[in-house]
Amino acid sequence: MPQSSINARRLERSLQELGAIGESPLGMQRVAFSPADVAGREYAMSLMRRAGMDTRIDAGGNVIGRKAGSDPRLPAIAMGSHTDTVPSGGKYDGALGVMAAIECVQTLTDSNRELRHPVEVVIFANEEGTRFHRWLIGSRAMAGMLEDDDLNAVDDDGIGLGPCLADIGGDLTRIHEAARKSGELAAYFELHIEQGPTLHQSGTPIGVVTAITGRAVFDVEITGKANHAGTTPMSARNDALVSASRLVLAVQRLAGESEVCRVATTGAIQAHPNAVNVIPGNVRIGIEFRDPEMDALAAAESELRRAAAAVAAEDGVGMEIHRQRFTPPVPVQPKLQAMVEEAARQCGLATEKLPSGAGHDAQAIASIADMAMIFVPSVDGISHAPEEFSTPEDCANGAQVLLNLVLLADERF
Repeated sequence: MPQSSINARRLERSLQELGAIGESPLGMQRVAFSPADVAGREYAMSLMRRAGMDTRIDAGGNVIGRKAGSDPRLPAIAMGSHTDTVPSGGKYDGALGVMAAIECVQTLTDSNRELRHPVEVVIFANEEGTRFHRWLIGSRAMAGMLEDDDLNAVDDDGIGLGPCLADIGGDLTRIHEAARKSGELAAYFELHIEQGPTLHQSGTPIGVVTAITGRAVFDVEITGKANHAGTTPMSARNDALVSASRLVLAVQRLAGESEVCRVATTGAIQAHPNAVNVIPGNVRIGIEFRDPEMDALAAAESELRRAAAAVAAEDGVGMEIHRQRFTPPVPVQPKLQAMVEEAARQCGLATEKLPSGAGHDAQAIASIADMAMIFVPSVDGISHAPEEFSTPEDCANGAQVLLNLVLLADERF
C-alpha cells in the first residue's frame, strides 16, 4: 500500500484558524451552542466541502462530511471529534481530531485516491456538556443512547435544549433520526491530544488507547450540628466541614496510597450556613472515581462507603452517599489497537499503550461500531486551559497515523 502523506503546514494553519474563532485573553470560549461554536462549525464545513465532501447536519446537531467510495455497498469509515470547548479552554482538545480528519480526506482528494469505503468526518455536538451539564449529546444521539434527562435538560437560565439545538441545525423533535444502526459504520477512529503527561514525559510520539476509563460519581451529604463558633467548646462540636475534610483525605488516599482505582477526586463542596462565625452544620461534596476496570470502580465505591461510615461513627455526624452516575469503561478491541500500532510503524513512529483518563465521543460510538483512538502528547500534560499545547510535529504525526489507519481499514474491513 503506497503511503499518502498529509500536509503538515496545512494542518497547522487550519488548527490556528479554527483556534482564532472564540479566542479570548482568558482562553477559548467556543462553548457549545454559542455564536463562536456555530462559526467554528461553519469554518470546518467549508474545509470539508473544499476536500470534496458533501455536508449535512443531522437532527442531533452533528456535522457530517461524506466522501463516496468505489463500492456503495460498503459501510462508511468514520473519523472525527468535537469543536466545542470548555470555558477558557485550549485550542487542541477536540479540534485536532476534526482538523486532522479533514486533512486526511483532503490528502486523499489531492492524490486522486478513491477508497472502497465511503469516508465520513463527524463533528459531534456538545461533547463537553458545559451549558446543560449533559455531555456527549451529539455522539450519544448518534448511538441512540440519549435519555429523558438529556432531552428535558435546561441550562442555568432555564432555557431548554431544543432552541439551542436548533441554533446549530439540529431538531430535538426528530433527534431519534440521528441514531445510526449497528453495522452502518465500518469503524470509527478518533485522534486526540492525550490531556495528560504520560506521552510528554516518556517522549513517545503516539499513544495507543487501550480503553476509555469508566467514571463513578457520588454526592455525599454530611450532617453535623450548626452552632456558635465562639461559644461552643471544641470537644462539644459536630462540625460537618471537619468531617467532610476527613472524608476528602480518605478519598485521596484511596487512589494515591492504596491504589484502589486509577484516580479519585473531590471536586465540589458546599457548606451551610457558610458563615465564618458559625460551625458548619451541613456539607455536600461531589466525589468521582475513574478507572478502566469495572471491578476497580466497584472497589472504590465500597471503600468510600467504609471510610464514610468510620468518619460518621468517630465524629458523631450523619453521612448519606448518593450514587449520581456510573459510566462503564469502554475497552478498545486488541485488533484495533494492533492496527494503530501498525499504522504508526508505517511512518516510523514509536507507540505506547495507555488508557484514556478523559471521556470522548468514541465511547458512545463504540456501542454501534468498532472504534480506536490515537493520542499525541500534550505539553506538560495540560488541557482544558489556555496553556494547552501540542507541537505541530506531534499533531502532524497523529494525523499521518490516522490516515494510515483509515487506509488499513479500507483494505481489511
